[in-house]
Amino acid sequence: MISYSVPARAGLLGNPSDGYQGRTIAIAVDQFQATVTLEPSASNQVEIIPNPTDTMTWDDVPLLARWFDRYGYGTGPQLLAATIRTFAGVADSLGIDLVGGFRLSYETTIPRQVGLGGSSALVIATLRCLQEHYALPIPDKVLPTIALRAETSQLGAEGELQDRVVQTYGGLVSMNFTTPVVDTQFSVSHGSYEILDHGALPPLFLAYHPEAARPTDDFHRQLRSRYEAGDRLVRETLHQLAALAIEGRAALAWKASNRFSDLLRENMKLRRRLGRLPEFQEEMIEVADSLGAPATHAGTAGTIVGHYQDTSHLQNLVSAFTQIGATAIELTPVTNPEAQ
Repeated sequence: MISYSVPARAGLLGNPSDGYQGRTIAIAVDQFQATVTLEPSASNQVEIIPNPTDTMTWDDVPLLARWFDRYGYGTGPQLLAATIRTFAGVADSLGIDLVGGFRLSYETTIPRQVGLGGSSALVIATLRCLQEHYALPIPDKVLPTIALRAETSQLGAEGELQDRVVQTYGGLVSMNFTTPVVDTQFSVSHGSYEILDHGALPPLFLAYHPEAARPTDDFHRQLRSRYEAGDRLVRETLHQLAALAIEGRAALAWKASNRFSDLLRENMKLRRRLGRLPEFQEEMIEVADSLGAPATHAGTAGTIVGHYQDTSHLQNLVSAFTQIGATAIELTPVTNPEAQ
């Protein structure tokens, strides 16, 4: 039996410039994880066991409609199946026959569709299981690109590399996509990735609102369309976001945690120029601002990340977020032991 757990993730600086040859800094979030377990089969049969949370039952049609409007159509079994299909394509391109079946099961504690990388965590965990089961090692620099392909090519989802990179490497990761590198063995491109010292970060909190959950495909499609049409505001903003990631990396190297904290607020100002945030996510930013906590979006949907001063400040933030129906926690970095 093979089992892998992959943490959630929170974007800190530069997102979403990763899809436009930019730069980002993001961090793995240990408090939430997706786990996939592979049990070898004596036959060639492949079975995916749905998690009870993916049982498709609703009290009426309007509830069904609202559910899919909020969460989209990427269920766990679909994600795992898309990953298996993508992995099979990789094996075929390398002339490797996949002999032997298996049973896959999964579970996740990552809140759904609030911008914490829940879907990509399941994909990465599945790829980890498959590469061990079939003894087909995939380099960590390549794995995120293959994971992204599973969602974009197989499921038609929109997304970029940042989530998959930080969930592959774990911890605090600086990502540079300005000059893609092509891996000739796997015929995929990747950026340059560096694990940073998360001990240089200021104290961070994470807050999310379940009512802000929504698929992010529309935002990414509109942003891509504006970018390809030459929208000057979009192009300049993405360039400035990438520059913040450069400055953030320098701030961490110089142990300038206060400057890094200021960059979170600047990142949020720039992100607003690319399009409206979900209402609840904007409300959370306003709550953080009112309590003197610099914060930014952690993803496109309903999560923010910010800097708190001390335990008392954190407690005040947690209380304020609770009053608007949001959940706030202290953000604890994690280093993924599986990353090589």
